[in-house]
Amino acid sequence: MTYASARLNRKGFTLIEVFIVVALFGIIAAVALAPAVAVVRRFEDVRAEEAREQRMTYFLRRIPDELRASPKEFVEGPAVVLIHRDILGGAADDRLAFWSDRGGEPGVRAIRLFQPGAGRLGEPGVYRWVLPLLTPNTVNWDMLDPQDGRLLFPGAESLRFSVLGFDATEWSDEYSGPRPRGIRLTVKAGEEEFVHEDWLPPQ
Repeated sequence: MTYASARLNRKGFTLIEVFIVVALFGIIAAVALAPAVAVVRRFEDVRAEEAREQRMTYFLRRIPDELRASPKEFVEGPAVVLIHRDILGGAADDRLAFWSDRGGEPGVRAIRLFQPGAGRLGEPGVYRWVLPLLTPNTVNWDMLDPQDGRLLFPGAESLRFSVLGFDATEWSDEYSGPRPRGIRLTVKAGEEEFVHEDWLPPQ
């Protein structure tokens, strides 16, 4: 029997032939699935971006909505207190306090930026605290614990407020008085900046 006839009569495949077939199948599968993988990744990126935009929209609208449910005047002092502050690097670190009962939760809303550091633990971002026993001008900003607040805008690095009083003609970054007629919020997170301007009821 010749070598050629022996090869024709044998059964099965050699290990090398099996490896070659498996490799070919792998290449074909990779080429076929590459567009699908790219689509899935793009879909995940779009979903993450939409989630971030929803959080941003919620945050930018939540504060004016709560401010609308606040009294124009406050018997025990100013109805709204805005403190203008900056931190190293030029980022804004404003603080806003006002009384509101939105959502059936009466108390002073204290809103500020939190950045973790030495002795300061928590996720960075903009937080809101509800303080039922305080007035807007008695908030101790340095004693606010992120664990007691609600994270409204994760990852925020800069927070700026401006208000327009009823008798004012220009926006102010520092304020203490009755509920203003307008509020402007500017938040930065990385390379992104979000600005929202809203108007409040006259009464």
